[in-house]
Amino acid sequence: MTSHLSRRCAHAGVAIVLALIVAACGSKTPTTPTTNPPPAPTNTWSAAGQIVTLGTNQGVGGATVTPGWSLAPVTADGQGNYQLGDVANPPSQPYPITVSGAGMVSHATWITWASGARSGVNLNMIRDAAPFSMDFYRQFARDTFDNDPGAPFGLQRWTTAPSFYVRTVDQNGRAVEPEVLTVTLDALRRAVPAFTNGTFSAAAIETGTAVRPQAAGWINVDIRRDPAEKRVCGFAFVGANPGSITLNDDVCSCGSNKIPGAVTLHEVGHAMGFFHVSDRNSIMFPFIAGDCPAGQLSAAETYHAGIVYSRPRGNLDPDRDPPSGAALTGSDRVIIKQ
Repeated sequence: MTSHLSRRCAHAGVAIVLALIVAACGSKTPTTPTTNPPPAPTNTWSAAGQIVTLGTNQGVGGATVTPGWSLAPVTADGQGNYQLGDVANPPSQPYPITVSGAGMVSHATWITWASGARSGVNLNMIRDAAPFSMDFYRQFARDTFDNDPGAPFGLQRWTTAPSFYVRTVDQNGRAVEPEVLTVTLDALRRAVPAFTNGTFSAAAIETGTAVRPQAAGWINVDIRRDPAEKRVCGFAFVGANPGSITLNDDVCSCGSNKIPGAVTLHEVGHAMGFFHVSDRNSIMFPFIAGDCPAGQLSAAETYHAGIVYSRPRGNLDPDRDPPSGAALTGSDRVIIKQ
């Protein structure tokens, strides 16, 4: 009896195990092999640097660099550091970007493309706050005070240091007074570093009696005597290379000071690419003071001249650089200013 019961229990145990095995096999589902996602493509080029306020080393935190095509904008860190890059090459060489930020004048400029990683590609913007004045800048650099046809113009600045040739006789061959030449030559020496905020000085200043043909890199200065002229102190071609200045002897004079230094400074200002302004304290105000001053630039002129001579010729309003080597409409226009 005991033995019979034992056999029944053994058979029952086998049946239970078999049932579990069958149930387990019936519920098994196939598994999909695990695969890792492909690695993200590596940028084939990049440009990195710092965005600063023009004329300073102060970073513009949070500034935005926006490419001029479909590449997404990037935001600089708190010190103005940025990095731009992509797998696909930019659509042009150089490629356009615009830098913008709160309280800044947006700067549209160009970066030269190179394969691989580039560092030290620093960018700058003008802070839209004193001492900068957009109104003064547009008058001084863009001709919005006289507002000649076609204004506002692209910058007319020189790209090299100019040389001067001063003819020491008038249009009739009569010698110019030595004291007049002394004042004129002194003003020429002072004018170029003043109007470029130290970027350039006169490369050469030469004198002679002969009529010298115009030549690239030179500004010819002629002194004229005309008894019929009672009003115009002088005139110049704005930003022209070769350049030309005419000074009228004994029109805007004080005794022996027949061509005040301020007159020469004013005309060199035109020759270096600047226009009239409404500020009476500035050398580019279109009327000279009655006491025939030697002349010096106002603080506003000095500051804004530094901006002009930090930008390429042809930079457009408000702050748009031309492509490298390109000439934009109006950027090479020559205007005669008194």
